[in-house]
Amino acid sequence: MSISLLVVGHANTGKTSLIRTLLRRHDFGEVSDRAGTTRHVKSVKIKIGQQSAITLTDTPGFEDSIGLWQIRHSDSFRSYQGADWLQPFCESHFAQDEFEQEAKILKQLTKADIILYVIDIRQAPLGKYLDELALLASANKPIIPILNFSASPSAHLEAWRKVLAERHLHAVIKYDTVAFYFEDEKRLYQSIQSLMPEDYDAIKHLIASREEAAQLRRTMATNQLAELILKAASTRIECSSYPPKPSESSAFEDKIRALESRYIAGLLRLYEFQEEDLKATPLAIKNDRWQQDIFDTDTLKEWGIETSTSALTGAAIGAGIDVMSAGLTLGTATTIGAILGATWKTGQHYKDTLKSKFTKRYYLCLDKATLTLLCLRGLTAIHHLHQRGHASQQAYELANQAQDDELIEQIKPYWKHAQQHPEWETQTLQDSHSSKLGLQKVLEKALNSDKRSD
Repeated sequence: MSISLLVVGHANTGKTSLIRTLLRRHDFGEVSDRAGTTRHVKSVKIKIGQQSAITLTDTPGFEDSIGLWQIRHSDSFRSYQGADWLQPFCESHFAQDEFEQEAKILKQLTKADIILYVIDIRQAPLGKYLDELALLASANKPIIPILNFSASPSAHLEAWRKVLAERHLHAVIKYDTVAFYFEDEKRLYQSIQSLMPEDYDAIKHLIASREEAAQLRRTMATNQLAELILKAASTRIECSSYPPKPSESSAFEDKIRALESRYIAGLLRLYEFQEEDLKATPLAIKNDRWQQDIFDTDTLKEWGIETSTSALTGAAIGAGIDVMSAGLTLGTATTIGAILGATWKTGQHYKDTLKSKFTKRYYLCLDKATLTLLCLRGLTAIHHLHQRGHASQQAYELANQAQDDELIEQIKPYWKHAQQHPEWETQTLQDSHSSKLGLQKVLEKALNSDKRSD
């Protein structure tokens, strides 16, 4: 059976925002800086597979708890004990008139297993909030206070802790609906476990499921970033001169920016955010002149040379170096013709290299600084979305990053290898692809070493 959590609090403290973040959905309810945005009761379920684990019920905010507290102690309701006053009040004219919104909350109290009382700790614990706590306590249901906006320092935090402790509310959860950390959510579920021991195993299963989902999202994100880097490194265009003409540089830059745009769109879908949640400043792109690396292991193998043998110093590699050299010192087409005839597969692979030597045309590729920048921006995007609450209303600007020499050295072998495979640009790189898999591990390690990552 699903555990029923009633989300209550003063108007505009972040009740709907809390539910959005717990659901990982940006489309639940309406979030606004205006007070009283939520006017109706709405329930939604958190599921494990097809089974409902938790039912979250959103409510309007308290608007006049001081007045409601006075009515509670008026002649009409003073004689009622505990929760007995709730139904008579909800049937009274007060619930139809000035306390219509509060009545919507009170009607739900008897149906809830646990009350989540959302607090905006940017506000001091004023009398109206204390009256809300007293009214909720009269329902004789467990209350878990949720300290919203806790990612930023607050001068009122200790005052709230004291007020709550005086009311025997010690299981307080810090949970920011804008700057999200899974460990805070985990502590919320653990508090529910302690209050609902008969559902301990179900909540344990829910925690494990949510942890697994979070890890899977990050793994998929680094997989997408690895593919972006390899495709960007393998991307090149032919140009008539070097340095290239402005139109040629522009065409090349458009291809790279399109790759990053597709990556960002994929991340937003993965983390279930909207396009306007993350805005990328234009990527600072510098190009370089592409050249075949004849000492690359795969290149040598295609020439029939094993790097572990003494043939590396033999005539075959000598002929290969000569053909690839800028001067073409052999000076005749005899050797080139022999290569293309005897090893046609190799000739096909290097047709662009040979063509560029004879026709004086060139190929543009990304320089290492831009590839590193692309990688850093990609990691930053993952960091942000992994810890962005689904109630956040402010767009995140993905800007150019400072260089990271350590990261450069770790990813350099992968992009150098990708530059020798221009065909990767148009291929779908499988998850088992050796370069993609190796680069993904490097990226995951970089994420794990960042203290912001949870």
